[in-house]
Amino acid sequence: MQEQTSQIRAFAQKHKASIIEIIQIQASGKRMVLNHGQLASAILAARNSGADLVVTKLDRLSRDQITLLQLKKASAESGVEIHVASMDRKISEISDLEFTLLASFAEQERKQIQERIKEATKGKVGPIGQNLDPKVLQQRSLARRQFLAQQWAKSIGLKDQIREASQNLKRPNLKNVARWLNGNGGLTRRGKPWSSSALHHQITRLGWRWRALVAE
Repeated sequence: MQEQTSQIRAFAQKHKASIIEIIQIQASGKRMVLNHGQLASAILAARNSGADLVVTKLDRLSRDQITLLQLKKASAESGVEIHVASMDRKISEISDLEFTLLASFAEQERKQIQERIKEATKGKVGPIGQNLDPKVLQQRSLARRQFLAQQWAKSIGLKDQIREASQNLKRPNLKNVARWLNGNGGLTRRGKPWSSSALHHQITRLGWRWRALVAE
């Protein structure tokens, strides 16, 4: 992350641009699929402030070909320019054919990385050179997932959105707040519309209390 931040700062200095905010968009799953909620929030914030987005490399965003093509489409539809610092080019300047090839190369690189990791860790449990208790690994995994959930919720201002909904709704229950979030273009971490069960699950994972949120 520090190296990527340095690259973005160098890009901004080269083009005499100001950095408004540096956002770390999460990618999850085997395909490194972007968190659509965070990406949508970043694009919306850029559009509202008349700013551009800068990424270090395409494969830093995602190594999934379909996801990268959707990113190009999102840039075109929103009017927000996305710069690739390593290429010193805008995504809008890259032809569909070239971009498809670049996305394909990124996906192929992901597969090669997976194979190298698989070979390097074959027969090992936990970090290389360490044999960890399964319970310890599970606890670390849970802690990691909760940390990522907290970072994501903070990046899209989820708590503020829930508070705003509860203040404007006559009946601020889970179902109605989920509808409010959907009406404002909100998405879950998996990029799906909110439901009462999804909202309850996310609030529980974040360690928040529903009644406290609604009362604030």
